Amino acid sequence: MKIKTVCDITGLTDRTIRYYIEEQLISPTYTENYLGRKSFDFSQDNVDTLKNISVLRNFDFTIDEIRRIIIDANTSISIISNVRHRTEESVCEGKEKLLILSKLSNEKAYSIDQLAKELSKPTVSMIKHKEIIEWNPIKTILAFIKSVIIFAIVWLPVALSLFVVIISISDFHYPVFNYTMIGLTLASFWPSISVLIVSKTKWKRKKIVKRVLLILCALSIPISFIMSFGIITRSETSDIRNYRRLDADCLANRNSFFQDLFPGWPHYFVNEKQPDGSWETVYLDAHYYYRYLRVLDYTYDIYAEWPLKKEEFDKEVARVQALYNSHAEIYDYYGYRIVQKGNYTCYFLYDGDPPFEKVTDNYTYYIFAYDETNQIVRYILCDSLENGVDKPFYLSLDW
Repeated sequence: MKIKTVCDITGLTDRTIRYYIEEQLISPTYTENYLGRKSFDFSQDNVDTLKNISVLRNFDFTIDEIRRIIIDANTSISIISNVRHRTEESVCEGKEKLLILSKLSNEKAYSIDQLAKELSKPTVSMIKHKEIIEWNPIKTILAFIKSVIIFAIVWLPVALSLFVVIISISDFHYPVFNYTMIGLTLASFWPSISVLIVSKTKWKRKKIVKRVLLILCALSIPISFIMSFGIITRSETSDIRNYRRLDADCLANRNSFFQDLFPGWPHYFVNEKQPDGSWETVYLDAHYYYRYLRVLDYTYDIYAEWPLKKEEFDKEVARVQALYNSHAEIYDYYGYRIVQKGNYTCYFLYDGDPPFEKVTDNYTYYIFAYDETNQIVRYILCDSLENGVDKPFYLSLDW
């Protein structure tokens, strides 16, 4: 049974019962949580012993005397004599107790159960003994500090990882989760979870196992913290309604050529006037892709494609050709190249390896491609500092 039930049965307080346990007068089974708080399970024998202890304490038997009687009933002969002597010294206060104690045999050895029964016989009202337990502030403070440290060690890996994820979500417009890193981060929590599980067990070597797990919890703090940065490292969208809505840290926001190259208004729909005079929104076969990756360095790809009518198509091609000519001097080492790929004529303004070749270094590609047959235009910006590990987005397109 639990300690609350035992308190109701015996009339003892929770603190008094725990004090008797600390003094090793009873030894109930218990489980211990990760903060060290013990949850006791009392047997009927434990309850009977507590009742007996309560009776003896009412007659001023000391904790040490009760412990000795529990260990060896033969010690009760001398102990009763001592208690009787102490009681005689305070006869004014202990008249009733002395009368009862005098009825006990000087020759008979009493067990704690027998002694409690003999002393429980009087019909005269007795003043109940109240256990006086001195409060040790240093012990209380140290226990509190220990609990705080253990709580921090167990939960800090989870708290720090959660903090990093929340910050990452707020940093990216279109966060994409890396499920592999989620799994690895969750796996790094196993010492913390194990501490909680072990705390509920009754292993003989429970304390040793818990200490080892707490050490592993402390070691997992930097591991889980670092891995949690890999849970969200990129922002990605293909919804054209997000056109040119880039992450705050994406350098394209501060790129003048990007601002000039990509039209300010996304051509993914047109409003057409109907014969009856009404207007209808017609959505074009438009495509958009944006990815921003941020680890140690950064990389980003911005891509838009849509069809245009003949007149608009010709104006747009002329506008971009003039734009490339005006910026050619800035990239005077490379200038810009015109490459024919399938139906597309591709204008490349770049800094890095030549286009359509394997990436081996940092690169920046500004690409305008147009399909004169189908009157489709493409706008592409690829930028990377990933030292060759990133594949430019334009290479994945069907040219």
